[in-house]
Amino acid sequence: MLKVTCASSFLLVSLAGCADSARPDAASTTRPPAAAAPGDRDPRNATPHAQLPRPAAPATPVNDAPDASPPAAIDAVQTVYRRSDDRPRHDDAALAERGIHAYESRRLKLYTDIDPDLARPLPAVIDAAYDEWVRYFGPLPPDREGTEYQMTGCIMSDRALFRETGLLPSDLAEFPNGRHWNARFWMHNQPFDYYRRHLMIHEATHCFMTAARSMQGLSPVWYFEGMAELFGTHRIDPDGTIRFRVMPDNPGEVADYVRNLGRIEAIQTAVGERRGKSLVAALNIDRGDFSNNEAYAWSWAVCKLLDAHPAYRERFRRLGEQLTPRAFQYAFSESFDADRSDLGAAWTLFVHGLQHGFDIERASVEFRAGTPLVGAERRQFSVAADRGWQSSGVRVEAGRTYVLVATGRVTLAGAPKPWISEPQGISIRYFRGRPLGQLLASVRSVADEAGGDAASMLDVVPIGRGLELEPPVTGTLYLRVNDSWSELADNQGDFQVEVRAAE
Repeated sequence: MLKVTCASSFLLVSLAGCADSARPDAASTTRPPAAAAPGDRDPRNATPHAQLPRPAAPATPVNDAPDASPPAAIDAVQTVYRRSDDRPRHDDAALAERGIHAYESRRLKLYTDIDPDLARPLPAVIDAAYDEWVRYFGPLPPDREGTEYQMTGCIMSDRALFRETGLLPSDLAEFPNGRHWNARFWMHNQPFDYYRRHLMIHEATHCFMTAARSMQGLSPVWYFEGMAELFGTHRIDPDGTIRFRVMPDNPGEVADYVRNLGRIEAIQTAVGERRGKSLVAALNIDRGDFSNNEAYAWSWAVCKLLDAHPAYRERFRRLGEQLTPRAFQYAFSESFDADRSDLGAAWTLFVHGLQHGFDIERASVEFRAGTPLVGAERRQFSVAADRGWQSSGVRVEAGRTYVLVATGRVTLAGAPKPWISEPQGISIRYFRGRPLGQLLASVRSVADEAGGDAASMLDVVPIGRGLELEPPVTGTLYLRVNDSWSELADNQGDFQVEVRAAE
């Protein structure tokens, strides 16, 4: 039996989405890897918030237009029902004679011609996912008949056989991997167990989200696809507990996923080739972009950051109840417009540091603008080893020289024995080309603080025991202890740092 544990875990949004539709060929598609389209802006050169107009408040709903205002206003006007269960019924015995067997649970009826040992556990995965969807998005509205929600899925090894038996509709457009339509989904069998489950959860998440608001134009497409990817990224623990919305710990854990789609690798490659997307670019991915596998990676990244970051996750999770485009756009703006500059900065640091096991919570930055040193003032502060960038509270000015002196010891690991480091770091191991434990500095420029994307913080200076710093820009001085973004949890201690202006 599968147990479920929830993983711990601007506004120019596109109104086009992969939503429920009256035609199968309008349904969601999950596509194989493809080369990214050229021309995406590098965050180092982008000004992501210049295009973030604040939307007007949504209009009062008129007649039968429930997407014209937030859900609270909708509910006051009319009762919302989900779509009636119009799934076709099939002769399971006749299908079994053709080699297609049915496996049924409370939330999924699965038809498949794959190995029965592979097929039997899959409906229970969707039952577990359903409970998580309800916790995240809220319960589904009832249908007019009062029936329990269930979806039908097909996992196909022999596509032609499913077409011949009527399980695959003749008017369903071609798709390479998976597709959904209302409470039904179809997908090609995958050679790896992990990705078979991932793709199934992805398409089933679409079915649930569509049922939550049964109408066309469901939420912006980055959210609709990103959330399907977020839930699809899962882990099954040794005791059978399945966890959704996880950050993959290492390539080996999800090797099948990496070989097939590799969301983290896709972003690492794009950033390395200076094709990284700004936050605005990621929020403006439209339906047509999903012929390119990178679009799924960027949509996942936006949802993963907002879902896990301690400053944003509570606000982001509340958006799950507002899936209609206008309601979502308005709620997103109301939630994030006030601190969109810091969110843009958090995004830039996230995508440039992204790796397997990236610890979003510990790596999160509490952005705090500094103040200038006065005269011969000396400021002291501590830099914790188990955190990401930390504000010194000091504003430094381009063209001036500052003296930084660091002391203390930190522990970077406890096994097989404690790894002790002083501010210069330990050269037996390196991260991003610098000794583990080395004290590092960067400056968030005043332009970034005023609405930029924190590209200035990508320029990192090694401090070690101390140096004279000549900042290239005016802004707030940030420091951190060099370590892998996936290995902050076992660090202990802090360095003490003093900064003063050079005489």
